[in-house]
Amino acid sequence: MVRIICIGNRFYYPDDFGIAIYEDLLSLDLDENIEVVEGGVGGMNLALYFEDDAQILIVDFGTHHKKILTQEDIALIELHTFDHETAFLYLLKTLQKPFTIYLCNEEYEKESISSYTKEILEIARKLV
Repeated sequence: MVRIICIGNRFYYPDDFGIAIYEDLLSLDLDENIEVVEGGVGGMNLALYFEDDAQILIVDFGTHHKKILTQEDIALIELHTFDHETAFLYLLKTLQKPFTIYLCNEEYEKESISSYTKEILEIARKLV
């Protein structure tokens, strides 16, 4: 099974990217081995989604120069504070479980969400 965790603030563009993807995914007839989770604004409360053997694909908006991030990429990020913006990164740094992050690192058009969703589903299907 693949769990797609969509993160974002639905009230703040472009940080609402993950939530827009979540809503688009819900409108589709997904494979039974794909679970979609609204992760809200992230944080430590998402730790429970990493406890089982599901493959994890996180969808978020960010300013990193790479579109696809892995556990190894997150390990290289240096954190100097602990606050709302870094809490989820601290969680990801401590995980012993592999994960993939799909990061929208550009402003996006709401009309193009379905093309992002298609790309995300292609990645998810490869993780199965």
